Amino acid sequence: MQIAALAVVAALVLAFRAVQFALLTREIQWGYDFSFYWTAARRLLDGKSIYSAAQLAGPYAPQGQDGFLYPPPFAAIVTPLASFFPDARSAAWAWTALGASILIASVLALWRSERLGDRFPILAGRGRWLLVAAAFAFPPVIGELVLGNVHLVLLGLLTFAWLGIRRGDARGEWAAGLAVGTATVIKVFPGVVLLWFLLTRRYRAAAGVAIAFAAISVVTLPITGIEPWLQYPTVLANLSAPADTRDTLAPTVWLADSFGFSLARALVTGAGLLIIVWSAVRQRSIARSFAVAVTVSVLIAPALYHHYLALLVLPLVLQLASGVSIWWPAVAYLLMWGGEQTALGDASWLINRGLPTAGALLLLVGLLSGRERLGHVEHGKQREQDAERTERRRLEPGRAAAGEDP
Repeated sequence: MQIAALAVVAALVLAFRAVQFALLTREIQWGYDFSFYWTAARRLLDGKSIYSAAQLAGPYAPQGQDGFLYPPPFAAIVTPLASFFPDARSAAWAWTALGASILIASVLALWRSERLGDRFPILAGRGRWLLVAAAFAFPPVIGELVLGNVHLVLLGLLTFAWLGIRRGDARGEWAAGLAVGTATVIKVFPGVVLLWFLLTRRYRAAAGVAIAFAAISVVTLPITGIEPWLQYPTVLANLSAPADTRDTLAPTVWLADSFGFSLARALVTGAGLLIIVWSAVRQRSIARSFAVAVTVSVLIAPALYHHYLALLVLPLVLQLASGVSIWWPAVAYLLMWGGEQTALGDASWLINRGLPTAGALLLLVGLLSGRERLGHVEHGKQREQDAERTERRRLEPGRAAAGEDP
């Protein structure tokens, strides 16, 4: 009965999301963010600069600017789409299909690796599709699919990184590092996970980040040239506060009115890094500690919008799998629904910005402080034993080199 009831609810919500998606594909939002990637790739193919004079001249708002916001290799990665499709709106269909496929593959991989069917009988067997339905019902995911940003691609890469860490061996660590390095080439903030690798003594993974970043940069250099690399540090340094904050969730922007944008950015970044350090050193659960690093990497971004929260599907699932009370991820998930509510007038910020920001922060607090349920211990005993074995296997080479008996 529970499965049948949830299936009906899921079908209704997904039907609404499908209609919503179909209507938005006819609006200006369709492929809006992707159009910047397509344009940058097109400029590379035409031998033009991907960064604008305004970005290089001084502070600029990361909204509707002429120019690119990402590292040069990402523009090169998009050049096949710019070559094949005549315009950005048609290319956005291929990009959206890729994002949807990555989302499904990521959720199913996490369901399998974290044994969610064993932990929650309602998710066993075909019940796994309820988890996929919950991901597609998540409003930031729909926003991401419509706008065509990069966060579902990052979700796939960071999920792959977690699966590598979950293996607990050298090959898994290398895979995790290469995935995070690739994500950092696409958008800078996943590079924060490098700190977590170092703090948890996953030095192969840390090396993999550097190797992947360097390798992709060198391979794409014939397409990008050296000039964009010389310009990109200036583009990052000149990034300023959004001119229109109605849709901005970044803690930096919330604090900017009181402290100024630069100081607020430094305070939020510093606090985020300290949280990663504390979690890596003190957190017993590797899954929750990794989820903290991913969540912090999103929250310290100075330009953070509602659809960016699609990347938090990974921490939400890891929190669900870690044995804390189900209310932590459930409430955080619902708070992050948000959305435009123009009928509320001046109070619309509460739904559009306030609740989603609170949901993301609640997710972080839950990952840091949520306690495991007693009834969950027996249910997760086999997984804990697996984690202990993989951790011992990871540490044995170092102990042997130091003359210790494994």
